[in-house]
Amino acid sequence: MSAPGGPHKVASPVGRIARACIAAALATTLSACAARLAPGDAQALGDVLFAAPTQAEICAVEAEWARRDTRSHDARVEWTDQGRGGRTLVLSHTVDGLRHYGAVRIPAGAEGRRLPVLVIAHGGDKGTSGYNFVREGPISEGWIQVLPSYRSERLTMRPLRRYRSEGRPSPWDRDVDDAMALLSTVLEQVPEADSTRIAVFGRSRGGGVALLMAIRDPRVKGVVDYFGPTDFYLPEVRRLADRALRSRIPKLPGAGYLADSVLFALRDGRTTVERARSELLRRSPVYFADRLPPTQIHHGTRDDEVPIVHSRRLIQALERIGRPVPLWEMVTYPGGGHRPHTLRGARQRVDDWLQRVVASGAAPPRVPAPSAC
Repeated sequence: MSAPGGPHKVASPVGRIARACIAAALATTLSACAARLAPGDAQALGDVLFAAPTQAEICAVEAEWARRDTRSHDARVEWTDQGRGGRTLVLSHTVDGLRHYGAVRIPAGAEGRRLPVLVIAHGGDKGTSGYNFVREGPISEGWIQVLPSYRSERLTMRPLRRYRSEGRPSPWDRDVDDAMALLSTVLEQVPEADSTRIAVFGRSRGGGVALLMAIRDPRVKGVVDYFGPTDFYLPEVRRLADRALRSRIPKLPGAGYLADSVLFALRDGRTTVERARSELLRRSPVYFADRLPPTQIHHGTRDDEVPIVHSRRLIQALERIGRPVPLWEMVTYPGGGHRPHTLRGARQRVDDWLQRVVASGAAPPRVPAPSAC
């Protein structure tokens, strides 16, 4: 399958780039190769890479997701800690043949009860820790909280209590596989966890992970997204890609991975147009919006890391497919940036929405969207 325009349109510039890098003995240094990319070549590469996805490409991604094994295998309880606020566990399992770690917090007084579950997808690319648990308010007192690390990352519970998940990084994409498998482990190991009331929450990179997990995992009844990326085909993303091709990779989570595995790999002939475009599509919730459960979105108007156009694109997609307003909600914060504390009142809105939509059991049943594939 070829993307619009077909791979033949970029074969010539890609070949010239690779030969130029080799001739200059710079092929081992990505930044050096990037510096030799002629403006016309970059334009040709960008035109084919960032063309709008086709329905065939969307169907191919959905078929790939369906083939993945995201079940929990060889689950273990690695550590248990009992404190005044509740019980904390570190769980592990294998997924995709890799050992993965995550943490769970069970509030005090949960014994004998069935509580809703909140998966918390962290932002950044430095791993996660117990500090990401919510420790006050309704979530702290009435929800089981689940913290996935992502493959290659560290989970830190105490200075001397650290775990590292195996595997190579795969921001957004395989992050979801890891989180889905951890959720299965929690449902197996924690009897208080209610499998019928599950929500996902994430910020920044984690916001994208949360949306993608809600799309892929039918157990999820609601998702809360703080300023997560939704569409890697946007002009704003292409501008970042153009910067990367000029040896200026943005200092943003996932940017290095995408620069190497998509931009440079396509330019240097290490991947195909089809595979490179699939890398972007698998990370773009907008094109699978019909699969989303009830969704709440928070975004500041002055976010300089993930522009608010990402959230607006998702809302446009939900409106286009006719999703009624009660099933989604977007809150815009004038002057708000890429930090939760700049979104005034967001925490209370999240608490209220999760209680009303998920904890109460009022979320509508997940009905598979009619497939165009």
